[in-house]
Amino acid sequence: MLFRTSPEKFWNLIARKYAASPIADVAAYQKKIEKLKSYLSSEDYVLDIGCGTGTQCDDLANNVKHVTGIDISNKLLAIAEIRKVEREIENVEFVQTTVFDERFYSGSFNVVMAFYVLHFYEDIDEVFRRIYDLLKPSGLFILETACLGEKNTITGKLIRSAGKLGFLPLINLLSNRQIELALEKTGFSVVEKTKFSESNDEYTLIAKKPLS
Repeated sequence: MLFRTSPEKFWNLIARKYAASPIADVAAYQKKIEKLKSYLSSEDYVLDIGCGTGTQCDDLANNVKHVTGIDISNKLLAIAEIRKVEREIENVEFVQTTVFDERFYSGSFNVVMAFYVLHFYEDIDEVFRRIYDLLKPSGLFILETACLGEKNTITGKLIRSAGKLGFLPLINLLSNRQIELALEKTGFSVVEKTKFSESNDEYTLIAKKPLS
C-alpha cells in the first residue's frame, strides 16, 4: 500500500497500535502540559492540528473555553471520541479535516497547537501563513516537531526516500533553525523555547502573533 497520496490510510492502518503506545516520557509530558496551561485562559478557543487520539486536547480542556482537534485519520478520531466520553469532557470537538479547511476563518482561535505533525507538510511556509491568519491578534502558536533534518544524514535520506516512494507519508526533513526562521518570516516572535525531555532533540516553541 502506498501512502504518499493518501497518508490518512497510513494513520488508519496503525491507529490501534498508535493509541496503545504509552507516552515515552511521562514526566516530560506532564511538565509540558503544565507549561502550556500557564499560557492558557478560560476564554481561549484552541485548535490542535494533527490531534491524533486527542490526549492533549483532553488534558487542556479544563483550562480553556473550547478545543477543536483536527486530524486526517477517522480511526484515530474515533478513539479520541471514545476517550473524550470516558473522561466526560464536553468542550472538545474532533473533526476529520486539515488546517486549510475553509470553515475555519481568520481570527478564529486564540491558540493553535501542532505537535509532531509539521514534518508531514511539504511547504512549511504555507502552513505557517495559514496558522498566522487563523490566530487572533496576540494569539499563540505552540509547536513541537520532529526535526529529522538534524538526525543522521543517511537515516534522514532513507526516511525521505521512503516517503517519496509511498511506503511512509511524505516527510519533510526540517531543522530547528529552519522552523525558527520560518516563524520569523511569517511574522511570529518566539517567546519561549523549551526542551522538556533529555531523550530527544526536539524543542517546544511558543510563538506569538503581534497585537496589530
